[in-house]
Amino acid sequence: MCSRLNQFASIPALAVAGKELKIERRKMKKEEDKKAEIQVFNNICPTDYADVLTLQAGEVGIERMRFGLVPAWAKGSKKEVVKKFGLTFNARCESIFELASYRQPILSQRCLVPVRGWHEWPERTTPYFIHRSDHEPLLLAGIWDMWESPYPEDFEDGPVITSMSVVTTPPGPYMAKFHDRSPLILEGENALSWLQPEMQVDDLRAFFKPYDSEQLEAYRVSTSASQVRNKTEEVVRPIAPPVPHHGPYESAPLDRAVDADSQPMLPGLLSEPSRGG
Repeated sequence: MCSRLNQFASIPALAVAGKELKIERRKMKKEEDKKAEIQVFNNICPTDYADVLTLQAGEVGIERMRFGLVPAWAKGSKKEVVKKFGLTFNARCESIFELASYRQPILSQRCLVPVRGWHEWPERTTPYFIHRSDHEPLLLAGIWDMWESPYPEDFEDGPVITSMSVVTTPPGPYMAKFHDRSPLILEGENALSWLQPEMQVDDLRAFFKPYDSEQLEAYRVSTSASQVRNKTEEVVRPIAPPVPHHGPYESAPLDRAVDADSQPMLPGLLSEPSRGG
């Protein structure tokens, strides 16, 4: 499950297999939904726009995409399709080749979503922030599509929606403490390979492995992270020590909680919690 993304205010330097990638921001389409102009870095929820990496003519670039895929074949006005495709922010690897919304994008339109981390709710009232302990970006595997409205009433606000979904897998041992799903995290050559065209189904299935790393770290944050309108640094500020990798998950008791005001601000990239995905 991955329904709340957090990105850095500017894309940090990214390297794949020791080679630094030259990444440039692509010009936004003139017809794109006006909502793409709204910059959100913290608590990116479904229907918000996020920064996404794609490969064009052999070059990696940054594009803005709606979090929650709207397939190109969707029928109706912009308002209608946005409502209809409100739960497509995650694509399960087990069914991605069968479901109509995802089976074409997974074959030809893959992307990477660079994140600072994401939130999970092992208990409905206890949000946790998952990130790398060294604060390096995580690259989430995604798929994308572009939809365009034929209705004149949608032209003023932008008839095009470029959108993406994050691919999910069963969790690794650490992530299993917090949810029964996990975003597909790719590193090194695997990350760059994910973007390459003309891969076959079996090639893509080879990517679908639960991720686990000692660098993953989760800590409890304020319930303000559950508020979709809260886009501040407060949603990633720890209020309890990190959950250790070894041993069962235990919700941090209040007497162990850390005073949030005494914590340093975490480095700045980038609706309600659900147990789906």
